Formats: sequence, C-alpha cells, structure tokens
Amino acid sequence: MWKVSNKLWIITTAPLLVVGVGMILYGLMVSPEALTDDGYPLSTFLFTMGGAFIVFPIVGVLGVYYYYKRINDRETFLLNDGISGEAEILSREQTGTYINEQPEVRFKLLITTPFDEPYELEHKEIVNLLDMGSIPVGRKVPVRVHPDNPKDIILIL
Repeated sequence: MWKVSNKLWIITTAPLLVVGVGMILYGLMVSPEALTDDGYPLSTFLFTMGGAFIVFPIVGVLGVYYYYKRINDRETFLLNDGISGEAEILSREQTGTYINEQPEVRFKLLITTPFDEPYELEHKEIVNLLDMGSIPVGRKVPVRVHPDNPKDIILIL
C-alpha cells in the first residue's frame, strides 16, 4: 500500500501557506496609494500572490492525496474482493524505466482463474530489484483479478 508521511505534507506545504497568509496580511496593512514598479496597486498584487501561495499548494496536496487514495482503494479492492487465481510467467523483461531505483518489468502472463478460461495478458509492474532473481520465467505466482475487468490484476509477489 502507498502511504505518504504526514510530516512530508507539513514540511512542503506549511511554509508556502505561511508566506501566503503573510502576503495577504501585508496587503491589508500597505498604503492604498502604494504601487508596484509597473503602476498597479501593491495591495492587489499581494492579495493575488498570497492567494496563489495558499490555493496552489492546497490543490496540489489534495491532488496527490486523491491519486494515492485511488491507488490504495484499487489495491485494497483487488486484495479483498478480487478473484484468486494463478499467473504463469511466460516472459519478463525490464522496460528500462526505474521508479525509486526499482525496475519496471513487463510480464507476459498466462492467467488462470476458477471461473474463466486461461488467457494471456501483458502486465507492467514495479519489482524490487532484489526480487528479480526469484521470479523466473515459468514460475507460477498468486494473482488477484478484478471480477468485472479481467485485465485489471495485482500480482502477489
């Protein structure tokens, strides 16, 4: 399951929110006659920038939260309500993509479940580099299959 530390949210977002609030407060205290270099009211500039320093980090945090929530909900659903099956690894190759120094692997699998005929599926997954040797071609691994979408699977390595 994916989890992002709450400290990370605070460390990355709180300073921007403080700057945004400070700009808005300073915009309230600045003289109405004060202008920017290009002749616009300084208070308008400070309100706009302060709002941006508040809104954009919050939208970013909510976006990342929603993204990870969707991933976790999918994995939880497949683990709890997915159809148990078995996947035979027909082939595997690294795609050349690394995420957090872990390789993405393209598997060609033969999926077998109690309810469907066996079918082949190409599936990409991030695999721990240390686990690469323990998943040779021909090995059978447990798999969970979405009941409504047989292409949506999760390998249990």
